[in-house]
Amino acid sequence: MPAFNIVIPQSRPKRLEFIRELFPMHSGPDLSEDWQGGREEGLKRLALILPAQYGKTRNYLDGDVTHLSPYIRHGCLSLLEVIHHTKSIPASSRDKLLFEFAWRDYWRQVWYFVGDRIHSEMEPPKVKLERKALDSDIIDAKTGLMCMDNFVSELKGTGYLHNHARMWLASYIIYWRGIDWRLAAHWMHDLLLDGDQASNTLSWQWVASTFGSKPYFFNQENLSKYTHNRFCGTCKANCPFKESYETLNTTLFKPTSAPAKVTALARIELQEISQGLEHIVLFHDEMLSANNELYRSPKKKVFIFDPRFQKNWALKRLQFIADCLVQMPEIEVWVGDTREVLGTMQAGKIETQNTPNSELRAILTQWDVTYEDEPAIYSKKTQAKLASKGIVRFSKYWNEVSEEILN
Repeated sequence: MPAFNIVIPQSRPKRLEFIRELFPMHSGPDLSEDWQGGREEGLKRLALILPAQYGKTRNYLDGDVTHLSPYIRHGCLSLLEVIHHTKSIPASSRDKLLFEFAWRDYWRQVWYFVGDRIHSEMEPPKVKLERKALDSDIIDAKTGLMCMDNFVSELKGTGYLHNHARMWLASYIIYWRGIDWRLAAHWMHDLLLDGDQASNTLSWQWVASTFGSKPYFFNQENLSKYTHNRFCGTCKANCPFKESYETLNTTLFKPTSAPAKVTALARIELQEISQGLEHIVLFHDEMLSANNELYRSPKKKVFIFDPRFQKNWALKRLQFIADCLVQMPEIEVWVGDTREVLGTMQAGKIETQNTPNSELRAILTQWDVTYEDEPAIYSKKTQAKLASKGIVRFSKYWNEVSEEILN
């Protein structure tokens, strides 16, 4: 189908319907009122964060977490301004929240450094991993385990899941079910509103011990504590998590000398594109804010819904992006292949925000591209130090950046 230009309705009910009809191959329920996309909603949520409460309750499913991740992921809010705002709040215990924000930057810096290698195992697994396919009872939330089925239902219904629930679900899938973490990580990424290749994939690797020193696992006592017995109190299933950590460690894990698995990635076939003279500012899905420096450019600004990048994303994620775009009226919105759209526009020079997304960067090599830096959360001196050290554990990364982030 040829690329075409669209106008996203201002009315939210009409907008949701418009995106649903425009992308019939994308499944799932509509984006709920609780998760409106865009900078305006992101700023409202930012104003409500409670760093002290976050530090005390973050591990509980009903804890005071920020729910900012979809807004940071899509550039509605920059990590820099989120950190600055947090530091402006007179709370003695805000350091834990700043520490967690740093994890997002850490994953992203790893992605910049190794590129597509994040989709392969970064290190050999520390325990034996199975490589089974993702079973339908997990996808359909019909495992019979009240906790896991609830987590999957919430993920599919809202596009969001508390971080502790993500870890429990990932551990269950990898160790109790023996499923290939790579398949499961891809499945979860496509359902998440905050689906981010680095944060999602490398977090699964941390659970799987392919980017960490040991496997992550849990037991019923841990799950019951941090859910206030929400599931365990009424669940009738034969619980596989009941045993002590010592017993589970023995039954779940076997030693291994298996090498890291490498994921084969499809090559991008580039075709000859006739170069034009137009200067285009290309907005991708990590920079969806009218506060972005490039939005101030007088040049033509474009966003493209490209099936290559959105692939199997849930419908609600595309609706979230549409919410963002209606707050950026100067942007032309297109649907189609990025190369075709840029060719149609007679693009010659392109400006965009820097990204570790190798697919996008490979496509844009056919043009004269300028990548503008993302807002940095620490100095160029610290950036240079991190670059010289390469991939290190988070603890070493934190040693380098903590002074600037906290102070």
